[in-house]
Amino acid sequence: MKKLIVIVASLLVAVSAHAQLGVVAGITSSKSDIKSAVADVQGKNITQYHVGLTYKLDLGLIAIQPSIIYNMKGTEFDITSIGSTKLDMKTGFLEIPVQLQAGVDLGVARVYGFAEPFVGYAISNAAAVNGTAVKDLNWENIKSRLEYGVGLGVGVELIQHVQVSVKYFWNMGDLYNGDVSFGGATKTIAESKASGIAASVALLF
Repeated sequence: MKKLIVIVASLLVAVSAHAQLGVVAGITSSKSDIKSAVADVQGKNITQYHVGLTYKLDLGLIAIQPSIIYNMKGTEFDITSIGSTKLDMKTGFLEIPVQLQAGVDLGVARVYGFAEPFVGYAISNAAAVNGTAVKDLNWENIKSRLEYGVGLGVGVELIQHVQVSVKYFWNMGDLYNGDVSFGGATKTIAESKASGIAASVALLF
């Protein structure tokens, strides 16, 4: 029994020696292609963001990095039937992504690629028409508050403490569903997904 305790304690010490806790934050674009996402950044049109805690377990050539984040997602719809009216949907998710990283350590920097399955649950929902918030908004436009998907990306880790990464993520479920009516017009938003591009910075301690 004592030997088992010693072995378990040794394993825990070895694992903790290669583990880092950190904070992560960044921007989330609802544009589904890189060109449109870059245009969003240049035009300062990105209002979605993510922020949370992350935990990296270094296993050598690979690393596992789960996080818990608040991720604001959404998209903008043009309603051409009433001029230049724009409907801006924003939904905030409590999300758990798990990065599976594989990389090469170059000394000062570590370059890596990653796959990142995620699951989340919507905890906030908002909409605005031409910048004016829609009051008393309910959850009827949300097809499912539970989301899931996967992201693929690349990153660089500097001096073992700073990570910069970019990814494209696919949301497997349909986020928005149904019709939104106002000003005598109706906009159908069925089968709209919140897939896009995200860029993050993480500080590891």
